[in-house]
Amino acid sequence: MHKTMKYISFLWPLYLGEFLRSLSFFVPIWMLFFQARGLSLAEIGLVVSGTYIASVILEYPSGIFADKYGRKFSLAISVFLNTIALIVEVTAHSTTQFFVGALLIGASWAFTSGAREALIYDSLKEKKLEKQNSKVLGSLDTIGAVGGILAALFGSLFFTINNTIPYWISIGAYSLTFVSFIFIKEPGYHKKEEKIHFYNHFKDGLRTLIRNPVLVSLVILYVPLFFFEEAWYNAQQPIIIGLGLPVVLLGLYQAFKTIFFGLGGSFLPKLCEKLSYKKLIFTIIIAEAFVWIFLGFNNLYLVIIFSYFLLLIHQLWNYMDAGIIHEHIPSNIRATTLSARQFLISLVWIFNPWLMGYLVNEFNRNYLFPVFGILVLAIGLAIFISRRKYLNS
Repeated sequence: MHKTMKYISFLWPLYLGEFLRSLSFFVPIWMLFFQARGLSLAEIGLVVSGTYIASVILEYPSGIFADKYGRKFSLAISVFLNTIALIVEVTAHSTTQFFVGALLIGASWAFTSGAREALIYDSLKEKKLEKQNSKVLGSLDTIGAVGGILAALFGSLFFTINNTIPYWISIGAYSLTFVSFIFIKEPGYHKKEEKIHFYNHFKDGLRTLIRNPVLVSLVILYVPLFFFEEAWYNAQQPIIIGLGLPVVLLGLYQAFKTIFFGLGGSFLPKLCEKLSYKKLIFTIIIAEAFVWIFLGFNNLYLVIIFSYFLLLIHQLWNYMDAGIIHEHIPSNIRATTLSARQFLISLVWIFNPWLMGYLVNEFNRNYLFPVFGILVLAIGLAIFISRRKYLNS
């Protein structure tokens, strides 16, 4: 408890910002909003691809930017871009404008991905608390879940009054997030007399990533494990409504989803401490495969329960992953290396949302989702067995 209060005392602006940013009232209804503006599932998938296009373009440069000019500055830019993106989307009446909004969201992701983890880890390292990294990530998820529950409960209600209200309230919350990030204290992570040159930093980050077999193994595993999740997240609202959930209860569904996410932030980091990485990875592969099989059922309650498990599995991976990677990355290129990794993943993901939207639109979910599960199991286990020597812990 003492250590918990210690890291909260100097990371409080990040905790406050996480809470405010979690007040995303549009999340429970964003797909319904897009459909109300005339977009099909395939078009929504194409729009979402814009986030990965922007990520591919900006992910690596934004990581170098964060290492050179500060992770705090990078996070502030991320929130600003996210706010502008929501303004673009709430005023959109065409696929083109929604695509522009998606590009801005992708840019926002790029400025967050490496910078946030690097800021947290190096802030803890400066206080000799780096072993608390997974717990901090978990507690940030938990505090974010509190705001997420409020957003989930009221988002769909606001939507029934006026479908733009969830967006405008979220825009206000994001503006306050920007203010809170001003108070973040940047940790010292540069080497003495170090000058960051863009090209050299680019090479150092990429070299660190591709030459380390542990980092490479985690990237190779991540792709087949989570490649199909866009099929669920981009179509979950119509699927659940089609199975009989009233629109007005979407907020309640999202609220329980957020509660599970918050609970995961509390107990999953403890699980990471008790089990070896190899056991965790094996468990994640098996669980992810079986979840897809059950998501192919037509029972509303069963589908809802396993959609929560899908969230927890990915969350467990994130904590486990954070526990491994930082031991293999120097502080001065941490954001750059993390962004290089996300850059490679985004290359694979560019057309993923469109492809998944197309598949869900054209094929019966009862057969499609179990096929995803079989692919996850077969490919995931094959990679795990072939790379297991790099995952000893």
